[in-house]
Amino acid sequence: MFKKQEYLDRMEKLQTAIRRNNLQAFLVTAQDSIYYLTGVTYVPLERPFFILVRPDTPATLLVPALEGEHLASAPNVDEVHHYWEYPSPRGEGWPEHLSTILKGIKTLGIEPTMPQEIAEYLSDIKPKTIGLVEELRLVKSPAEIAKLRQSARYTDLGMEKIISASYKGVSEIEIFSQARAVQMKIIKETKFDALNTNLLTAAWPARLGTQPHGIPDIADRLEEGPHIALSLMRVNGYGAECERTFFVSPPTAKMKEIFKTMQEARQRAFALIRPGTPFAEIDQAANGFLRDEGLGDYLLHRTGHGFGLGTHEGPWIASGSEGMLTENMLISIEPGIYIPNIGGFRHSDTILVTRNGYESLTHYPRDLESLTLKSSKPLTRLRGALIRKAVGL
Repeated sequence: MFKKQEYLDRMEKLQTAIRRNNLQAFLVTAQDSIYYLTGVTYVPLERPFFILVRPDTPATLLVPALEGEHLASAPNVDEVHHYWEYPSPRGEGWPEHLSTILKGIKTLGIEPTMPQEIAEYLSDIKPKTIGLVEELRLVKSPAEIAKLRQSARYTDLGMEKIISASYKGVSEIEIFSQARAVQMKIIKETKFDALNTNLLTAAWPARLGTQPHGIPDIADRLEEGPHIALSLMRVNGYGAECERTFFVSPPTAKMKEIFKTMQEARQRAFALIRPGTPFAEIDQAANGFLRDEGLGDYLLHRTGHGFGLGTHEGPWIASGSEGMLTENMLISIEPGIYIPNIGGFRHSDTILVTRNGYESLTHYPRDLESLTLKSSKPLTRLRGALIRKAVGL
């Protein structure tokens, strides 16, 4: 949790945005938005939470009864109301209590991610959908950047664990299990927030090369072809990622050529990272280059995305994205090439936009030689056999 002033500043900026948009109030409902404004860890499950923010008066919180005392610790909330349960008897649920705190408000802003159930309840007052909190989150404070640096360090560690555990024939379960060692280190070294920490170490085998979001089976083995290692870490509330294309057997000449082209696309994007560069221009530099190289049929996604409370949030480094880079934004650069019967080629890093350019917060080696594994690793194979036996593989 940050110092109290950090949360007070965030609320003040939101209130300024509410005034600028000529709203009487703004209703916050997204879990990440409430965490961003309060620093209070919670999981809503089926019970909705609300913060009603007015431009010139303290905020009002509406939560289920079992969370009332817990959420009362929010540093920038004046009133805490609670409803009984979900569902509740008539007169005791969130709709009735929400109506009470919204009384007299005619111009209300709501978040784009508001659940449909709540949006339908509010339809009579015709609220304005606008991402005010998402806009605030685009540019990070010094305290947030420190958190993101910390996450990036553990993300690099996760990648180091993946590559160290890999050899020709390694199973996915051996890769997945590496996250446990990272988690133990986080627990020992930080003020561990279990509900806001999510760790993933994985490797997409060449057989899933054209499915970046396909799901590898724990029994999958890594053999010939390019494999994409993913280390995605949300550590104590803030996320980072490191991805690398690697080989457990010597790559063919064609694979080396595609790997080099992927690296070139990344470098063209990196060359444009500085405040004032449009998001779409960076995407064009990377994916436009790949299309010019005749690889347009093998592209599946944008060049990058933002980091903050999650490993995927704005800004979106995409052809249809409006806006431009600002100092202290966090983005990924990850153009990918996905060729049937060969596999996928993608690196990703967590990048901080600085005053005059950028800084990569992840540092794991990116070159082909470092990512082509040659050692037979007999001790690693033995440990892998023990892991597979433990889970019945």
